[in-house]
Amino acid sequence: MLRRRIIPFLLIDDNCDCIKTINFSSRIYLGDILNNIRIFNEKNVDEIVILDIDASKKLYEPKIKLIKDIASVCRMPVTYGGGVKNVDMAKKIISCGVEKICLNTSVLENPNLIKEISQEIGSQSLSVSINFRKINEKYYHVNNDGLIIDKKNLINFILEIQNLGSGEIIFNSYDNDGKMTGYDLNFLNSIKNYIFIPSIIVGGCSSHEDIKKLFIDYQNIAAGCSSIFMFKGKLKAVLMNYPSLEEKKYIYD
Repeated sequence: MLRRRIIPFLLIDDNCDCIKTINFSSRIYLGDILNNIRIFNEKNVDEIVILDIDASKKLYEPKIKLIKDIASVCRMPVTYGGGVKNVDMAKKIISCGVEKICLNTSVLENPNLIKEISQEIGSQSLSVSINFRKINEKYYHVNNDGLIIDKKNLINFILEIQNLGSGEIIFNSYDNDGKMTGYDLNFLNSIKNYIFIPSIIVGGCSSHEDIKKLFIDYQNIAAGCSSIFMFKGKLKAVLMNYPSLEEKKYIYD
């Protein structure tokens, strides 16, 4: 059994601001990314994922100086994603001090990029993110606008990226993003027999109970969380938080 992981996901935009989305669109400003990372440093976070959600859409390259700053501030393992389109860029980002890079849009156009990058930096340093959405009771692989990717059958794509050398899969729920309605465990049940590498699900986590249930039912899938670690109370005041050691003990037991 893999070590259980509880992983904050932080999003940044083209202005390098930390934000939170709902269904990959509506944006809430959450402050300075480096300050937010410093807060998580003090909370014994397992690891953290930082995603630039504008890089691929607005066609700019990863911001190397920011990535270096992120790596220098982080005291926990960090994954960076956004705008990585070739092997040289992947190697450059890894050299900044991050542990893993995450691919999404680029592999839709060139799946072999997974193999090329994993051969250079190692599969343990490469994640691939898959956006999924439920439409008419069926799950589909979708792009960052929530549109179905016609050329990719979801199960076939899951198998393909593993065969090409991805070391981890991030399953990102379009429907549940920012909603805090719970993880889509039915989705995990539908694809669990096709996953052979470490994985993370993100989108919908609303409580420590959601994480606990995930770990009970799917012991080898990590808990990706965003809103639950960004907001507090009914009014959703911005307040970075993370389970304490005592709360972790409850979640894991």
